[in-house]
Amino acid sequence: VWELLYWRAPGRSALALLGALGALGCLAQFSVISVGAYGALAVLAVTIPLRLHRATLRALRPSQRPAQAQPEGPVGLSPEEQQRWARRLAQHVVAATRTLTRLFLVHSLPESL
Repeated sequence: VWELLYWRAPGRSALALLGALGALGCLAQFSVISVGAYGALAVLAVTIPLRLHRATLRALRPSQRPAQAQPEGPVGLSPEEQQRWARRLAQHVVAATRTLTRLFLVHSLPESL
């Protein structure tokens, strides 16, 4: 974030500024609901072709799964507290991921179309 604000990465900062000005310009002309709806439609217009591309690649070649590394827990918490916080975080992440997957990552292509 600081790189964007201090223009240390001019390309990213210019893109962020252009996006923010575009969003503000759209909000000046149209309602928040229509801007949000068209934004969601734009995201779907990008994710549907990517999902189709990934599905065709998966169908054409066998899947290869990378090895998963075990995450290390925080040092200051007991193992019971770690498990409790991990369960709570996992519940929130799973619920958010399922919702976002259905909305934007085209879980069911006929529903999204």
